[in-house]
Order: sequence, then structure tokens, then C-alpha cells
Amino acid sequence: MFLSNMKDRGIGICSVRQGFDTSTSMGEIMFQFVGILSSWEREMIRERTLAGLERAKSQGKTLGRRKVTNDTMAAKIIELRDERKSIRQIASEVGVSRGTVNNVLKVA
Repeated sequence: MFLSNMKDRGIGICSVRQGFDTSTSMGEIMFQFVGILSSWEREMIRERTLAGLERAKSQGKTLGRRKVTNDTMAAKIIELRDERKSIRQIASEVGVSRGTVNNVLKVA
């Protein structure tokens, strides 16, 4: 699509490093071949990533971010907020980020 639009406008791509010029038929083939290889490589990376995730799941590993807070920590955050402490002070005291403190307080 992109290459045909460029060609319709009389625009060619010349790459000195890769050694092709799309204004020639051989250069156009090389450009398309590089695109095909890039697409194939991306698909191979995707397949390996999915296979790795499946293997990790089958081994019982937990995927994704781990939970930062538990009920005790959430209670402590609420208790400190009730004591009129700032978000920054609470985060520092509990040992979590200010965003985590804000998220706990939104739910509470």
C-alpha cells in the first residue's frame, strides 16, 4: 500500500546502507522482500513469547504484576490517613508508592 502510493506519485526510496533503490524493479523486489522478512521475524517473536507464557503457566508461575497491598497494609494506609497524614508520609511509612496509597484510598 505505502510503496504503491509512493510509486503513483513518482517517489522512490534509495537506501545506501541496504543497497536498494525502489525506482528499479530489482530495488522494489528487495524492498518488498525486506518487508516480508520483517513481518516473518515479528511473527516468530510473537510465537516464542506466547510459547514462553504458556510454559510458565503450565509450570504454575504467576504472570503479571504481583499485588503490592494486602488487607493489613490497606488497613494501615486508611488508619494513617485518618490520622491526617499526607499521601507522601503514608507511602513512606508503609513502603509503597503514592499511587498505591491513592488506589487504596479510592476503594476505601
